[in-house]
Amino acid sequence: MTHSKRSLTVRRAIVAGLTGLVLFSGVPTFAFADTESDLAAARAQLEAIGRQSEQITGELGELTGELERTRGEIDQKNSEIAERQELLSTFVSSEYKGGLAGLLEIVMASESFDQLVSSVTYMNKVANTQAETISEVKTLKQELTDKQAEQEKNVQATQKKVDELNEQRASASSLVNSLDAKLQEELAAEAAANAALQQGLNAGSSEQIQDVENTETPDSGTGNQGGGTQGETPSQPTPTPQPQPQPQPQPEPEPGYNPGTGNAIVDRAYSWVGKADYVWGACAPGQFDCSGFVSYCLTGSYTRLGTTYTFLGWPRVSNPQPGDVAVNSGHCGIYIGNGQMIHAATYGVGVVVGPVQSGMVFVRY
Repeated sequence: MTHSKRSLTVRRAIVAGLTGLVLFSGVPTFAFADTESDLAAARAQLEAIGRQSEQITGELGELTGELERTRGEIDQKNSEIAERQELLSTFVSSEYKGGLAGLLEIVMASESFDQLVSSVTYMNKVANTQAETISEVKTLKQELTDKQAEQEKNVQATQKKVDELNEQRASASSLVNSLDAKLQEELAAEAAANAALQQGLNAGSSEQIQDVENTETPDSGTGNQGGGTQGETPSQPTPTPQPQPQPQPQPEPEPGYNPGTGNAIVDRAYSWVGKADYVWGACAPGQFDCSGFVSYCLTGSYTRLGTTYTFLGWPRVSNPQPGDVAVNSGHCGIYIGNGQMIHAATYGVGVVVGPVQSGMVFVRY
């Protein structure tokens, strides 16, 4: 009983010592929490730029439409001016060619002096009216021309804002991708370090415990070790206990695959390719973020199942099939085979077919 208690105490001390030794002996630590925070901030910045870009792009579309309408009005006024000028030119030319003969025709055709005066006055009024109309149309055309120049300035200024936002979005997207790759590297390095730590603990504790037990085992001599009388049979030494082999954990079986279910998931994914926009937090017809799109494809309803971190907790598969989920901490999509997936990519891109990203694992719903 005393020997057993002492061995247990020694075992505990050895394991505790090994744990402290490994933890404070230079095993690298990882700042993936900081990287994850930076990644979240970068994603938030990218989303804000995307929303602002959508607003400015909408304004640019409205301004461009107004400019096109003004140009159309100017073309119409140019046509009216040409028609009026042609009518006036024809009228004046006719009067000029007719000369005195034309005037005599009016006099001879008039039945009274009043009719003659009325005829001449009417001809003058027609000419004056044509000239006034041409002047009014020209004035309106100038107003429209000035309006066009102002609208062109507004369109150029708004287009400059759109270009600047596109540059900012490209930079933010590059930063997100860089931080995501860095996070994956840090997570992989942490997992490797944890595995090495566990392996060192297991190996070190087993060797040290074995050494202590061998030291405490009584010698196996045949002399009188117990202080008994000369005629007594000497006691037999206690056999050294052999360490029991550690049971090997059985790998969890991969979830089964149903081709019918997988094909239905892929069909839902294809139904939105090129037809849906990327909208953060959305899971609605024509609007998805990456996890919202995966949720729709898996369930057939516009109900969110969770985020990428939710999917990372699902059973993993080593031989992915169409309809499985390709996922890492920052993005996800529906696997369709041949290293390709369908996913809600990012702002201005929407739902597209693309390659499975580096660092992604495959899980099954």
